[in-house]
Amino acid sequence: MLSRIRQVMSALTARIGAEERQWINQYLTVNEQQLFWGMSVADQRHALNVAYSALRLAESNAVSVTLLLRCALLHDVGKVSGDISTIDKIIAVLVSSFVPEWAQSWGKPGKGSRYQNLRHAFYVHFYHPQRSAQLLTDAGTEARIIDIVQKHHKTPAGDDPPELIILRKADAAN
Repeated sequence: MLSRIRQVMSALTARIGAEERQWINQYLTVNEQQLFWGMSVADQRHALNVAYSALRLAESNAVSVTLLLRCALLHDVGKVSGDISTIDKIIAVLVSSFVPEWAQSWGKPGKGSRYQNLRHAFYVHFYHPQRSAQLLTDAGTEARIIDIVQKHHKTPAGDDPPELIILRKADAAN
């Protein structure tokens, strides 16, 4: 719970500096940059922090660092800025940590009323990997990245690539 409170505080104060913008853009195609910069600043900051953590974790592993960084930067692009409100996102994350099965079944795509918007936030929380994968497919991103992004919240499997394993660890740490 304390880590969730830290996440909320970090989201409310998130910033991306000019040097970080350049660093991010060097790893992404123009279409991928549009998706990255289409996230909220809080989600951009989260993705950047995941990339930094993944880079540290990669030091002791035989992985494609460029592939790993691209996956880290793009893993949440299905969380499009303005799609859900900050308060709805906070509610979805907190409720999901207590009753995940119920929260996932309650989520439903589609916005409109306050009630529908909240259900949509729950949907985005649980289904952003699939949404991210579809956006990346439409952007022409390579299949390996799409596969890793789509699986980043799935139960680990024995044949998971090392980049996916590291991405999960880095995401969980941020």
